[in-house]
Amino acid sequence: MQSLAGFLRPSLHTRPFNRVKAVLSGLQDFEKLGIPEGAGKDGPQGFDLARMHSLLKAMGDPHQSWPAVHIAGSKGKGSTVAFLSSILRQSFSKVGAYSSPHLHSIEERIAINGKPISRQAFDQLAMDNRKLLEQTQKDCNGALTHFEALTALAFKHFQQQGVEMGVIETGLGGARDATNVFGDQLQLAIITAVGTEHSAALGGSLESIAEAKAGIMKRHKPVVLAHQPEAEARKVLERKANELHCPVYNAESTIKLHLKGLQTSNDQLRQNVFVERLGVPPDGPLCGEPSSQQSGVSISLAGEHQLQNAATAVTAVLALRDSGILPSMTTEMVLKGLQEASLPGRFQVGRLEAGNSQHAHWLVCDGAHTPASSKALADTLRQVFPDTPLAFIVGMATDKDHLGFCQALREAHPSVAIFCSPQIAGASDRSAAPGMVVAQWQAAGMTNTNLPRCRELIQASMGPALQKAKMELDAHNKPGVVCVTGSLHAAAEALRLTGLA
Repeated sequence: MQSLAGFLRPSLHTRPFNRVKAVLSGLQDFEKLGIPEGAGKDGPQGFDLARMHSLLKAMGDPHQSWPAVHIAGSKGKGSTVAFLSSILRQSFSKVGAYSSPHLHSIEERIAINGKPISRQAFDQLAMDNRKLLEQTQKDCNGALTHFEALTALAFKHFQQQGVEMGVIETGLGGARDATNVFGDQLQLAIITAVGTEHSAALGGSLESIAEAKAGIMKRHKPVVLAHQPEAEARKVLERKANELHCPVYNAESTIKLHLKGLQTSNDQLRQNVFVERLGVPPDGPLCGEPSSQQSGVSISLAGEHQLQNAATAVTAVLALRDSGILPSMTTEMVLKGLQEASLPGRFQVGRLEAGNSQHAHWLVCDGAHTPASSKALADTLRQVFPDTPLAFIVGMATDKDHLGFCQALREAHPSVAIFCSPQIAGASDRSAAPGMVVAQWQAAGMTNTNLPRCRELIQASMGPALQKAKMELDAHNKPGVVCVTGSLHAAAEALRLTGLA
């Protein structure tokens, strides 16, 4: 890995002339601007799907040329996409995956068989469809959004490349999301854990948020429900599925992954797990014919929450198999898919060079930004590094629950927390001021007097924050952990600066 001294260098992810940016630059980008109130729910304030359908029709309705699995939810969507698409690649020769946000470059959002679209191909795709995008923008009086255009380009790319299955992640909610355009091509809807993220944009209540997510369900099409920590959300989802006569597969009563241990090889962390299909004999097959192997596998995504996400993906495979879509899927193929799945920026582990220090500290980069995800991060950190000195670097967006995030994160018992302002979606407009987050961190400490003392520092940017964290850990005279979190943007910046990207 690059030493910390080499931080401030030009990014390898830039290019002299970005045709995609030129095509999309005039469109409203709510990832930078913030999402309007009520934009993601049915009603007069919701995003208008008519312009999305109009754009897709002008492109030849590319989304109708391949079967799709559609995934909505508050947490775990990206990981479920990673697990499921990896398993599907064991059966199909071309599997498309559309997800957001990206970690380093926008091309990551549009992938086939785990490989992002090339910059050259993406540039050409944008230029080939530029006139259609401009005409749609004109027809809808400038209302076309960056995400809508990007989604349409992704669907066109999948059509051109002949994908046999598309795994599509919603951007916001479900009912009014630009991805919610599938009819008969939808094979399965998946709803991951529903929480209160983007509450204002989705109606302001847990019930309205769940209703928005349930908007991707289609009549008579099967639905997989991940573990739902909120009973109110589960009731809404089950009611909607019942109204639409959708067969429901509950992941938590279908598949369970048991952690058998952790292993570290070449500074990479993996979980050894056993996959159990509930409701069948212990020696029964996980999927398809009886397996000649036990259902044990090593996965790269760490944490108890990732075991739940993997269980959701395997349940989805069983649902697709019941629908006649994956008749040749076997236990071995499922396990191989789980083992090969990866998702950078989610508890991504590496080593920092020792430099002038006596110790090479660990680096963990994780895009957690909600109370639920910060709790999962804190739990995983102390599971993997139980007695290791810990330094947090936190950079968040303005529209997050800073207090709830900090309350959960403090349970990891760090010795120091450093706050900085990463760019959010390439701009500083939505980046929370470090002082504001520090205040919430301190307030979180006051609500729990049993927490150990923690130094709080502010740094201007990620480079100095990484340097400071390393210096703080050096004082412990043993290897420690620097954990960068608060947003996927902060994690991405740390990965770039340390050479892990």
